[in-house]
Amino acid sequence: MPSLRRAATLALAIALLGAIHPAPDRWSEHRRGIHHFLYAASFFYERIPRAQWGADLNAYRAMGINTIDLYIPWNFQEPRAGYFDFTGRSNPRRDIRGLFALIAADGFRVILRPGPIIRNEWRNGGYPAWLLVRKSYDMPLHDILQGRYPATATLQNAHADDAAREWLANQTHRREVHRWYRAVFAAIAPWSNIVEAVALDDDEGAYIDNDTWPAPHWHAYIRWLKAAVRREIGANVPLFINTYQTKVPAASGVWAWGNWYQSDAYRIGTHDLAQLIFSTALLQTQPHRAVMQSEFQAGWLQGANETAPRPAAPENTTIALHQLLQLGAHAIVNFPVQDTMNPAGWEAPWANALYSWDAALALDGTHQARYAPTAEFGALVHAAGARWLARLHPNASIAIAWPVSAYPSHEVDNARVATFAAATIRAFMRCRALALTCRAVDLRFAAPRTLARYRALVLPRIADETQMLPVVRARLDRYRRHGAIVSSPQAALARGIAPTNGALKDATLLVSPHLRSALLDLFNLANTPRAVATTAIHLGSARVDIPATTLPPGGACDWRLDRVSAAKARIAWMRCTPPLPTSAPMNADGDLREWIASIRSDGTPTYVLRNARLRLIVSADAGARSFVLEDRRAHRNLATSIGLFRDDVARPLAPSKRDYIAAFTHPFEAGTFNRRYRCFDRSSPAAQVLSCRYSAPDLAARPVTFTKTFILDPKRALLRVLLHCTTACVSIDAFAAGGHERVRHFGGRLRSIASPAGSRLIELQYHGHAEIDITLPGAP
Repeated sequence: MPSLRRAATLALAIALLGAIHPAPDRWSEHRRGIHHFLYAASFFYERIPRAQWGADLNAYRAMGINTIDLYIPWNFQEPRAGYFDFTGRSNPRRDIRGLFALIAADGFRVILRPGPIIRNEWRNGGYPAWLLVRKSYDMPLHDILQGRYPATATLQNAHADDAAREWLANQTHRREVHRWYRAVFAAIAPWSNIVEAVALDDDEGAYIDNDTWPAPHWHAYIRWLKAAVRREIGANVPLFINTYQTKVPAASGVWAWGNWYQSDAYRIGTHDLAQLIFSTALLQTQPHRAVMQSEFQAGWLQGANETAPRPAAPENTTIALHQLLQLGAHAIVNFPVQDTMNPAGWEAPWANALYSWDAALALDGTHQARYAPTAEFGALVHAAGARWLARLHPNASIAIAWPVSAYPSHEVDNARVATFAAATIRAFMRCRALALTCRAVDLRFAAPRTLARYRALVLPRIADETQMLPVVRARLDRYRRHGAIVSSPQAALARGIAPTNGALKDATLLVSPHLRSALLDLFNLANTPRAVATTAIHLGSARVDIPATTLPPGGACDWRLDRVSAAKARIAWMRCTPPLPTSAPMNADGDLREWIASIRSDGTPTYVLRNARLRLIVSADAGARSFVLEDRRAHRNLATSIGLFRDDVARPLAPSKRDYIAAFTHPFEAGTFNRRYRCFDRSSPAAQVLSCRYSAPDLAARPVTFTKTFILDPKRALLRVLLHCTTACVSIDAFAAGGHERVRHFGGRLRSIASPAGSRLIELQYHGHAEIDITLPGAP
């Protein structure tokens, strides 16, 4: 529409003015480039008690982490319009200046992610709700109050160009983002020298079927974000987008870093490996930019209606980390390296109160099954040296063409892109089977001297050269003067192009400039030991023999090789991963003591009722739910992280038309899970009494008022909960499995719900009044 086009033009003009705005001195003194291998971990400070930050950072350092990946949620740091808290005045967890001081004192580097959207299963994706209520955002109140991501941000997942057009046309968004950037970059300016890179928004350009090519509005929005950040910090700090399988990374206009999470398979297999290789290979197509992995996890998070993350073998972490290293990664961000807990009401509606991934570290910092492989890779980075690792690149002699941009953009629809993707995956997996080291190139953006490095170029038969752009055809004609264009890796092998890795499958030789040194990396995908015979490796004309060895299932070995003469190289050192320790499965929902510590320190109102047998903790800002109902004699939690006493109406609203990711984000009815209830202590000598109340403006045609009254008998192991609602409502309780408590309901009817492992899910439907009585056996 013309009005949107004018708005976009104005935004670009503003962006150009912002690009020449002088940056603060501290930022402008920042050195250019990234010169170390960044072995990083996301540190969710907002989900960790302030008093625990120092100890957790020390634990990260102990496992080899050298860089902290830091999301800064805008809505957490500016909880109301114009009120910024960077020092913890309103909540100790908002003290990011104190956090930066700790990070710097520990010698970490920082990857900074200031949004404006951070997603991250965080309320409203980190965007302030007091902004989202304005008309320019076109977001239903129900979605805002439920904590769903901004509507435009959800549009971005499949229609990035349309979403970018909305952002550019939203003058409020542009103005407020400038204000946010100005505040947050000024707050951390004293530590600008440790910032390695800054992210622009979150998940921009992600997904192979998204409309990111040619996408003029999306590219314009990326330029606007880039200029907005440059306006505050100058030109020296690298900027990036974190993405996943974007169509043409080489044309993104900014450094594209990658995301990868394992599928729901317990053990990593060829499907996951193929997706990891393809996703990372797309990043290889960016000229003069290293491969960087901005989000990595060989697993998945615990859902809103789950009591534990889906299980995954810990050796998957070893395999995937070493595959990334072989693909040339110079940065890997463990997302996350520690399980944490959301402050009350701050999680997204499809997320759990417990932000658990079965990560390397538990909530209390104890080691979990993924600790060993995560720390072992950290030890490798330390042994090799982060600066030396950042100088290495895969010794590839074969290039695989990524042809999307080689054609006129109007001729390449999603179906054709999918065909190209399938062919590219087949080519890379064939390279793997033949022990060939291959690398992806973008024919339109790769310089002739880049193509000249490869002895063969794989151009799949489905890539019709006659339909390509003239500049690409000319580039291919020039390449033919010295290299072979073939249709498959097998054809390259038939032309005498030998493997550079000693013909070892799942191995890559990573070489330094001028082949003075190298790292041979080898992993074992099988679930049985892998015997490797003595193998000759060449650094140019210099030879070294790698002695025979045996890799454990899911293990890896690395050898540093140094050239000592024109004909000879030596093994400087060797490292192999030890067999992973056998560990007990994680207890569902974690440790009770750490839960209580996290809940009581999150800066939100909590209320405690206790007697000799029971302790109840109610989180007012989490819909007056309870995540702790403790049997004090047994030291056992009767609740789960799904929570007890979740309120909702009997007929929830359907997902809104502006919730473009609704198909993936409604696993469980949210109800009032994140609403702020007003609670009053009405205790007397006869009983401990807590009354909580909330009026929801969005759940029905008229406001719906919920009232919960918790009554704890001082002498008996009896908790009574009186419910009142002004319409037909439900109360949902998720008790821990295996408990012996007796739960009785009055004034309503029960509906059975499929219970996730580790829980007993009960839904009470009622109108007006109802009662829940919970009694422990052996009372009093």
